[in-house]
Amino acid sequence: MDENRRIAGLIRDYIAREHMSREQFAFRTKLGKSTVDKLLVGLFSDRTLAIVEGATGLALRRDAPVPPAITALVPDQPSIAVLPYTNMTGDPAQEFLADGITEDITTNLSRLRWLFVIARNSTFIYKGRAADVRQVGRELGVRYVLEGSVRTAAGRIRVTSQLLEAETARHIWAERHERELRDLFAVQDEITASVAAAIEPHLYAEEGHRAERRPPGSLDAWGLVVRALGLIARVGREQNEQARALLQQAIALDPRYARAHACLAWAVWWASLCYWCAETRQGYAEAARHAEDAAALDPTEPWARMTLGLCLSTARHHAQALTELRATLDLNPSFAIGRTALGWALLRAGRFEEAIAETGTALRMSPLDSFAGIYTAIHGLALLAARRFEEALPFLRSAVTAFSEYAGHYNTLISCCGHLGLTEEARGFVAARERVGPPLTIGLLRRNLDGFAHCDVFIEGLVKAGIPE
Repeated sequence: MDENRRIAGLIRDYIAREHMSREQFAFRTKLGKSTVDKLLVGLFSDRTLAIVEGATGLALRRDAPVPPAITALVPDQPSIAVLPYTNMTGDPAQEFLADGITEDITTNLSRLRWLFVIARNSTFIYKGRAADVRQVGRELGVRYVLEGSVRTAAGRIRVTSQLLEAETARHIWAERHERELRDLFAVQDEITASVAAAIEPHLYAEEGHRAERRPPGSLDAWGLVVRALGLIARVGREQNEQARALLQQAIALDPRYARAHACLAWAVWWASLCYWCAETRQGYAEAARHAEDAAALDPTEPWARMTLGLCLSTARHHAQALTELRATLDLNPSFAIGRTALGWALLRAGRFEEAIAETGTALRMSPLDSFAGIYTAIHGLALLAARRFEEALPFLRSAVTAFSEYAGHYNTLISCCGHLGLTEEARGFVAARERVGPPLTIGLLRRNLDGFAHCDVFIEGLVKAGIPE
């Protein structure tokens, strides 16, 4: 019995040292609660001790070899654990708020079908503990860990979040979201959607870097796709061509891989938008074909549905486009660029205030990932369409700064300057635009915008800026 008491004492010391509850220890060892209760009073079998030694690394039996601590296998696909957010309010009654934000972020990330997300019940064993993310990564078998805190004061809520690489505890991303606490659950929804939206491009970038470190011949279809997405995000023509080549390779390896078809659709669509295709209309048609192929393989693929919606909008099929783009956000409400795409289709259909609301939400969801100025450009365009020119101007200037090689951003900015009487500034932008695209004329833009609800106000601004017919 003395030996049994010694072993029970070692286990109790371990639980105290790790700041664990009995339930957490039961989860760690995969033993039932009743078995753990017996352990702690010195009632156990040799098999039970072997399990505890394997899970904890403790040397309980004097003569038994100690096996290495159990480490979960990291899945081949990207994986993440959302640790319970810490309640920093000082009020235990507010614990539900931190728990709710944790659960909602986990749910939103679970919508990303390419991401392996650890279930809430497994991550909540770390609640109330100062966990080392490297240990969390080993125990849960994940590449990434998200952690954060919640604080409320004076009618406001502040949520801080940070994304870390589990193996090294390296910081990848950190952000603070602060809102007024009027409708608690609406604010919670907005913040959790923003966190999930902000994380996604950083995870893609990290996976792209991981893929780049591997020899090209060893990459599977997923590795080729994440490398391609990293290239597309760099915006340039050469990178777009390289991305399309990688995506073609991915499709050759796995013809039924919907994400590869969907990303190729987006890459071709982007190339068409930037006039990098010999025939723009043919480029849009090719993008639509790839998007349709992807949607046929996987109707829940958001990149496919978004690109298909944009192609329908460009073809002036406004009602169909809006249906497709709303379906995109039903699949992934945190898809920031998909929300911008919906705003773009809404403004083309003449629903300007709805467009402003959607593009404004996208900007809040992804405040740092400009994606070639698309977020600010389309928000500015929606404001211009609604004749809110002074509000539109800073967004349109920002878009040109983000992607100065795209003539389309200049066109909108020149129109806005015309409406505001900034003719000298407009002339400077015309000169810059001439260096990256064909000469700007009223006739060209009227043809390009025919069938879009914002055509008249756009052309009116160009005329005021002195653009020739």
